[in-house]
Amino acid sequence: MDPVITVIISLCMSLLFGVAAVHKLQAPVVFKAAMGDYELVPTSLLGFISISLIILELVSSILVLIPTTQPAACSLMATLLLLYATVISINLYRGRRDIDCGCNGPATTQVLSWWLVSRNLIFSGLVVLAMAPTIERSLNRMDLFTIFFGVLVASGLYMGFNQLLSQAPRLAALRSGA
Repeated sequence: MDPVITVIISLCMSLLFGVAAVHKLQAPVVFKAAMGDYELVPTSLLGFISISLIILELVSSILVLIPTTQPAACSLMATLLLLYATVISINLYRGRRDIDCGCNGPATTQVLSWWLVSRNLIFSGLVVLAMAPTIERSLNRMDLFTIFFGVLVASGLYMGFNQLLSQAPRLAALRSGA
């Protein structure tokens, strides 16, 4: 695989995980409450689990940028994304759609949906793709231009899609006349 693709994925995932961790660090009590709403672990473990998840997100966002630690960071990110997809799926199967996913801390409330599950599975696949062997070549100016705008466009698309997901319940309420 071309190294430009790997760099774009790594930078985007670093940004995603880093921003998510910082939002959660700004309001750890809110994130802990969101984790409690999933009703999957004993209340006594919620503090440990919520802080551990924040730390793992923050650490992986840094380690994915270092070539020697990138494979381990990508594995950690893929594991976290699959874990998140699983716990969201469990609650969707339980019929519990009206709880906040906890993805963005208090910044944006986002109720559980199959779109969130799909998003996490797609991101997990992208992180695994970033672990594929790359062609050995040095990056030139055009590559740097491509990386810059690739990250910019991908981040913009993510933010727009995320905003649409967070507005979906309001749109559904408008459609039903509530």
